[in-house]
Amino acid sequence: MPKKEKKRLQVVISDDQDALLTRLAYELSSPEQLVSKSEVVRLAIEKLADGMEEGQQKTQLKELLKRLEAEEGQ
Repeated sequence: MPKKEKKRLQVVISDDQDALLTRLAYELSSPEQLVSKSEVVRLAIEKLADGMEEGQQKTQLKELLKRLEAEEGQ
């Protein structure tokens, strides 16, 4: 996946989300290739986009957004 020469977004995440990103990066890494948390985020974006194009995850995504909004409101 080519990286763009573009200013990246700075997103505030919770400690739990950071721990999840770290765990996923560790699980995806191998001795031959380390996977960064940024790469995990890029992979997740691609997976969401693929699901949206196929129409499979629209309902799931809306539910996830509601859950995230509820967490932010606390």
